[in-house]
Amino acid sequence: HHNGSNEKHGPARQLFVGAIVMHQNVIGADPNYAESVAMTGHSMDANTTFDVRIARFPASGYGTLWMYVYIDGRQFALVDESAELTDTEATDVSGSDSEFEVTGVSSATLSAEGRDTPTMHGRLQARGRLHAVAHPVPGEGEVPVAINAVFDADHVPIPVRPGRIEVMGRVKGSILVDGTAHQIDIPGKWHEQVGVRPQFAPAFTYLFVQGAGSGIMATRFAEGAWGYVYNEGTVRSIIAMDIAPYGATERAFTATLEDGSRLSGSARVVREVSVPIEGKRRPGATVLVESDMGPLVGVLNDWNPGQ
Repeated sequence: HHNGSNEKHGPARQLFVGAIVMHQNVIGADPNYAESVAMTGHSMDANTTFDVRIARFPASGYGTLWMYVYIDGRQFALVDESAELTDTEATDVSGSDSEFEVTGVSSATLSAEGRDTPTMHGRLQARGRLHAVAHPVPGEGEVPVAINAVFDADHVPIPVRPGRIEVMGRVKGSILVDGTAHQIDIPGKWHEQVGVRPQFAPAFTYLFVQGAGSGIMATRFAEGAWGYVYNEGTVRSIIAMDIAPYGATERAFTATLEDGSRLSGSARVVREVSVPIEGKRRPGATVLVESDMGPLVGVLNDWNPGQ
């Protein structure tokens, strides 16, 4: 143990590791145990975006890989529901480092170091054949895409709820589409979640938007909201959120923070995609936001928005 780093990040590290490990030990053996990890990036004008998410289901021996890329005015998407696992153990998330992997026709590896520090560093390697559409059917498409990227955190990863961490930062690397390389250096995020998967979650709205050194991460359920606001080096918890319903192209929102202060903004839908999940489609939108913290960019996703 390096005393310096322990002194500096001691309480945060204990909270973080304690929350994750207790959670994983309880549920690691459950047949409904699942884990997911994602890296995403959005240029401030929303003209370059990507989203790569792995889900692993160790008890069943399979996983899923989602790859969504928007670049040069074109949308590409892959939902591979037959990804294979290199091993059927739960990923070890008890330490400072983690590595999640799926393989097969498409493949992806997301690994992180310093997950309990403000200098967390993540790596992504993913490849697949994507459909040139926004609303893909499951299975491979025809356009070869490969992403190699690194993520550097802006702040210590936040355990927003048991088994889940979220962190904002910057993503650099390359996206190769059908042989053409595009370099990226854009705001991005990382999240990990481990736990017993609910029979799919109740209706929710998920907002994740960020700018230069600031951002909002909020999930709103019927019962309330959780998430955080990052601004000028400070993280504050969100305790409530109001947002205009799914379907509008401009959705005003107000988040209430732990100190009682409020943060308002309006999210404008730039384009929509969807993900096939369990015979339904989960709509998602790339949004540009004008807010009390200035311009932000990111995603606004809804599950079962009609409920």
